[in-house]
Formats: sequence, structure tokens, C-alpha cells
Amino acid sequence: MALLVLIGEPLYAGWVVVERDYLDPGLQTVYIDPDTVIREGNLVTIGQLTDYKWMQGNVGLGRFMPGPHRFFSTTTRKQFDCGTKRVRLLAFTEFSRHMGTGIAANGYVDQDAWLPVEPESINHALWELGCAR
Repeated sequence: MALLVLIGEPLYAGWVVVERDYLDPGLQTVYIDPDTVIREGNLVTIGQLTDYKWMQGNVGLGRFMPGPHRFFSTTTRKQFDCGTKRVRLLAFTEFSRHMGTGIAANGYVDQDAWLPVEPESINHALWELGCAR
């Protein structure tokens, strides 16, 4: 049985922790901002923040220093089709510091690329939250 929990009060500017029993605690924390969830028919748009314990990406200016492809957190806007259980990425930004702070680097997104929502994934947890409304 899967466990899905939104925990208490927002930590930063409206972000609320999303927990699933299959996520590895301590490696990353996933948040959503419930105030930014938008539903239009079968489509739901959700803002997500993923905060990593360790720096992610390619080595930039040195092994432990931020570089052009190193980040501690990302924000994304995802759109879910509740009827067909698909997701597409609308936008993402990588940040050099935790909780969406520091130097921001926007990424390229192919907004036409719909993907299936995989079971036991972060996208499945977000799909459950958005499409259950």
C-alpha cells in the first residue's frame, strides 16, 4: 500500500513536503506549492521543487564548487492529463543553492513531449495529488 502525505506547514514560500513510502529519505525532498495547482478540465498544472542533499550535475569549476551545470535544487512546472495519465514538462530551473535559491539556470523544454506517468514515481505522486481534486 502506497503512502502519500503532505506534511504540515510550508517551509519556504508556500512549499509543502510531498512524501511517498518508496522515496529514499535523505537523498532528496520533493515539495509542491498547493496555491499554484491549476485545474482546467482534465489538465492539472503543478509547481514542484526538488531539493537535493548533495550537489547534482556535471563538474563545473571544481569537484565541490558550483559550476554551470551543478545544482542543489530544481523547480519545475508540470502538466498532467488526468484522463490519459500522462505528464509533460512545461519549464524547469536549476539553482546553485538549496530550496530554489542562488544562481538560476533555466533549461530547455520540449513542451510537446507527453510521457506516461510511471507507477511508484514522483510524477505518480504528483498525478495523484493533482487529479484527486
